[in-house]
Amino acid sequence: MRVSWDNAQSDLESLDPTVVGQLKRNAEQILHNIPPIEHRADEGAEGGIMWHRGHPHERLADQPGGPQEYFLFYVRSSSNPEFEILAVRSIYQVASMCVQMESSDFTDSPLL
Repeated sequence: MRVSWDNAQSDLESLDPTVVGQLKRNAEQILHNIPPIEHRADEGAEGGIMWHRGHPHERLADQPGGPQEYFLFYVRSSSNPEFEILAVRSIYQVASMCVQMESSDFTDSPLL
């Protein structure tokens, strides 16, 4: 599978190069199209944007700051490469945004 990182390049620049390499390798294995389902947000998709933790489900590493501490936000591309990464966010950034969203009345996602 081919993955484009062009839109997330600035996100990657602030990460440890080892973690960037792991995220890129993992993305080629783990990203997948999420089929239409009733509760898309619960399954990792909303409005065409999908997300996935930066590691394979069966391998949770005990590496602080490793790929398991990041979410990849992506869309299915209409051309090659197959998926386009829109953003890379830490689990802490996502948690912080979720708390902000719950405590306010805005509907636009600040994640991307």
